[in-house]
Amino acid sequence: MISAENEYSKLGILSGSTIKILACIFMAFDHAGVIFFSDLTVFRAIGRLAFPLFAYFIAEGCKYTKNKLKRFLTVFIIGAMYILFYLIYAKEVYCNVFITFSISILLIYLWTWFKKYIFDDRRLTLATLSLLGIIALGAATWFLSENVYLEYGFKGAILPLLISLFDFKDMNAPSFLKRLDNHYVALLCMALGLSLLCINANLGEIQLYSFLSVALLLLYNGKVGNKKMKYAFYIFYPAHLVIIEGISIIISLVR
Repeated sequence: MISAENEYSKLGILSGSTIKILACIFMAFDHAGVIFFSDLTVFRAIGRLAFPLFAYFIAEGCKYTKNKLKRFLTVFIIGAMYILFYLIYAKEVYCNVFITFSISILLIYLWTWFKKYIFDDRRLTLATLSLLGIIALGAATWFLSENVYLEYGFKGAILPLLISLFDFKDMNAPSFLKRLDNHYVALLCMALGLSLLCINANLGEIQLYSFLSVALLLLYNGKVGNKKMKYAFYIFYPAHLVIIEGISIIISLVR
């Protein structure tokens, strides 16, 4: 297995916080393009990098978090608050990306428990229940995405799960599986998930630009970076949307 010390050593020059800042910038380009520059595809193309980058760090956060419940509730509550705001503002149910990632986190936890019960505790009943939970939640997510708007849909929800597929941290898994627990295999699984996202994508060929996020993550050095910015990323999503929408309203009033 590739050790954590040398896993990122060849190309790693960007910390986690730096990549998240870039993801925020890409996301701002995307949403600004929708509102102000709908005729310029370059804004949407740049925006395709944001979601995969955040999905990667959702997966990595689940791998290292010490408080699973707190992590889930933080993401879910922000998403629920935004749903309420959008329902009041636009009279529509809009399951934003935080709801998508909330589902991703639950899927990853269930998959982690499945691996733990299979390889560590060898509790087949609990392993089976965990696997059934994944199937049930996956089916519920698909049903949700078919009936209301779920940002990035079912395929987006399973992207972080695919990235976490071979996460065997602190588990007594067979050695051949533990060899697959490294950054590069995670990126290959991420590329697989992005391929699924590109199939029948609403944005068409522009979605292909999302693969550039994989190239950017090759520069990740495995370090957290600025820990003080941890919650700033949770705040940025609703804040930048409010700012963009506010500017749009002001422009419409001036005109």
